[in-house]
Amino acid sequence: MNDYIKEVERLIGQLTTGEQQDVVEYYREYLMDAGLETYQQAVDELGTPKSLARKVLADYSIRLSEQSQQGTTQTSRATAQAAKNNVRTVWLIVLALLSTPVTIPILIVVAALLFAMIAVLGSLIVAALAVFLSVIAVGIMCCVAALFVIWQTPWTGIFYLGIGLFALGASLLGWLLLKWLGSKIVWALSWAAKGIYRRFIPRSRAERGRKL
Repeated sequence: MNDYIKEVERLIGQLTTGEQQDVVEYYREYLMDAGLETYQQAVDELGTPKSLARKVLADYSIRLSEQSQQGTTQTSRATAQAAKNNVRTVWLIVLALLSTPVTIPILIVVAALLFAMIAVLGSLIVAALAVFLSVIAVGIMCCVAALFVIWQTPWTGIFYLGIGLFALGASLLGWLLLKWLGSKIVWALSWAAKGIYRRFIPRSRAERGRKL
């Protein structure tokens, strides 16, 4: 039993020291109270150490994600951190589902979820960079052209300068819009992953009795 607990503790190293201690103390006390003293008895009751550890990490990540969404500050840093938490949550949920015995349809859903996350984020990044760089290039070219022309034909130079500044401003607004849209897509994927996790992941009596 001690070997089982030590392996779980090693696998949840991403948690803080206090969180690790809470997890270890809870499951050690549970196994001792249930009279489960061998490694195999612990596996039969709680699942493999890897499966239990991944569910523990997913649970803590879900809690962190939900706490960040409930925060009152809406700064760009807070929004970026919330998006990172959601991406991490989706990934940990996928790992937890894949390490737990589930039916083939659920595995298909998990694979589709992971593929959707990679495809959406990848296409969003590529599209954002392409649009951002092209508009920036147009803006810079117009501004440079304006510097050469404005001394000879002021109105033409002002026209090019206006287009250049407009393009640079539009690129900034477009970048902010794409960041906002990306955070919403990540949130939607996180919300779907949480629903799948809570609906289909099997829970032992110990896990159902434990509150974060």
